[in-house]
Amino acid sequence: MTGSAATHFPGEGGALTRCMAIDEDPEGYEIAALAGAVSFAGRRVLEIGCGEGRLTARYAAAAANVIAIDADAEAVAALAAERMPNVDARALGVEQLDLAPHSADIVLFAWSL
Repeated sequence: MTGSAATHFPGEGGALTRCMAIDEDPEGYEIAALAGAVSFAGRRVLEIGCGEGRLTARYAAAAANVIAIDADAEAVAALAAERMPNVDARALGVEQLDLAPHSADIVLFAWSL
């Protein structure tokens, strides 16, 4: 399937598999799967490969703060333009990231490997 990926999420009676576009999740399956795995409430989040903030915008309001990084400076500029007060959007690669130990409660890689 070009431009889509299989996503697995828990459902009644076992795991369900749905196909979704990489850049969209109109049904909210991705954030529902994340919410089932971890709570973002009051957490310090490091998101690696944030892009334009497709996923960031879905959880950031619940988080204490977010450091969102991506090597694509244009994508990071688009995220920064959203002006989410607790999101520190940085145009850099993970190899350039310098954070103190234990400075994030959650590290999120979504579509970034």
